[in-house]
Amino acid sequence: MTAAGLRVLLRIRVAEGHEAEFEELWRAHAETVRRFPDNHGQQLLRDTAEPGSYTVLTDWTDEPSFRAFERSAEQQAYLKVLWPLREGGEMRLLEPLHALSPAATAEA
Repeated sequence: MTAAGLRVLLRIRVAEGHEAEFEELWRAHAETVRRFPDNHGQQLLRDTAEPGSYTVLTDWTDEPSFRAFERSAEQQAYLKVLWPLREGGEMRLLEPLHALSPAATAEA
């Protein structure tokens, strides 16, 4: 496991017609997030069965470092732009317990 002791799962429902705007907003903000030293990576996932439904996964050193990020000026500015695009969402804080890498493939 990496130094990440916290994974944040954020589900976001984006208002119809604002999907491309949201994706671009997330990509731009992701460049800001990656500069926080306690951020260990992030992903944006789109639900294939439900247009406008996204999941964001971010890894952090620990909960205090994530909460400090949440209060940062950068995150607050992002949220002011994000909120009008949203129809709903939820956030879960997850403690990574086990991780497995892919099995090595045998050469023929």
